[in-house]
Amino acid sequence: MTIQSENDDAEELDSGLLQRFSEVLDGLNSLNEASDLTGNSAQQISKWRKGKAKLPFRQAAILARAAGKSVDWLAFGDEAVGPGLRQQGRQPEGDDDVVWVPLLDVIASAGPGFENAGPFELTRLPFPRAWLQRMGLPEQHARFLGSRGDSMEPTIMDGAIVLVDDRAQHARIDGIYVLVDGPNVRIKRVAVGWQNSIVLISDNERYASETLAPPDAEALRVAGKVVWAGGEI
Repeated sequence: MTIQSENDDAEELDSGLLQRFSEVLDGLNSLNEASDLTGNSAQQISKWRKGKAKLPFRQAAILARAAGKSVDWLAFGDEAVGPGLRQQGRQPEGDDDVVWVPLLDVIASAGPGFENAGPFELTRLPFPRAWLQRMGLPEQHARFLGSRGDSMEPTIMDGAIVLVDDRAQHARIDGIYVLVDGPNVRIKRVAVGWQNSIVLISDNERYASETLAPPDAEALRVAGKVVWAGGEI
């Protein structure tokens, strides 16, 4: 099992969220079970519980699901929409202005890449229908992914949830893409170079660009184009 980095900076969390996260952990057999589910150590999970380290969204969602709790309840303390509606992909009645977009159990790295066994749907998150239409993104091709790492800052912040257009299967134009290399998933700005080479660019100037020539460039699979990360890209 791969243990993920534990160098998360602490951030201020509201007491209600910490209390609900503590209830999630109480609903599991042990911190060791939580560790097996998330790939983080029991010590790190204990830090999340005490508010001494940033609680990553993806890990919190995985643990909430295992404990029989919804992400709505964990985040807000209520059940805005029943989970059955989301799992079946149905729109809540009277909520035509919102699209419920699947959040996949995939964490994309803005660095070297994280191993992912999925993907499967963790839950669905609301997104304004008008925004999807403005971006030209059909709702059936919209997916949310988690991200980790600072190499794409300030465009994509560490821990951000990104919206992906899964129709993009080739990096034909410059942009930010979700890239799959075996079990590893990365988010990088891609520029098309000479003779079918591609350049992987980090928006954070502290990180150098990486040029891939064939056949390495051809082996890198594009799984979608990032179109939103707290703002339109």
